[in-house]
Amino acid sequence: MPRSVLIAVACAVLLMGCGGGTTSGSPLAQGRDVYGARCSACHGSRGEGGTGPSLSEVTSTFPSCSDHIEWVALGSDRWKDVHGDTRGATATPVEGGMPSHESILSADEIALVAAFERVTYGGEVEDVALDACGVAAP
Repeated sequence: MPRSVLIAVACAVLLMGCGGGTTSGSPLAQGRDVYGARCSACHGSRGEGGTGPSLSEVTSTFPSCSDHIEWVALGSDRWKDVHGDTRGATATPVEGGMPSHESILSADEIALVAAFERVTYGGEVEDVALDACGVAAP
């Protein structure tokens, strides 16, 4: 096989492993994949927290999925610039280093991960979360 073909195949495999492969599977499975690749290092593999907070209260902090999506997109520094020193319905102080994901993930990927977090860690009903986050049900 020519070297150029091998390089092209390797690049395609790398891109699929970096969040570009969210085109198949259920929306929650896609959200889980994005979460695993981008969020679990700080929030834990089960949303239990670590460097970042636990996600068990995510639906209390962000009753509106659109606010949850905006938080993930903006990250802590940009959130402060736009909204001030607290976040969510619980007026939680904005601390730490939540990175902005809007240049890393697509809007669809951010919505998928928010829906995944709301269902898996926040206990929201799947259909409710998918609808609120603007994700098409399977």
